[in-house]
Amino acid sequence: MFVTTPEFLPQHRQQREQLLQIVSAAEARGQLRVVEMNQQVLGNLDQIITALEADETPDDTEVADAG
Repeated sequence: MFVTTPEFLPQHRQQREQLLQIVSAAEARGQLRVVEMNQQVLGNLDQIITALEADETPDDTEVADAG
């Protein structure tokens, strides 16, 4: 189980940008499996970021990702 809080949004956003670059480069090289694997991670990260942005409160609310 992965647990995070809104405090880590900057790191999650940075990781998302890095993944977008990896996917773009892999697409350009025709590395379809690399694209597929990283798009799955990107989707999970998008869900985490969306949930944390919706819940940017100062309490200890946590978001868990079972994937």
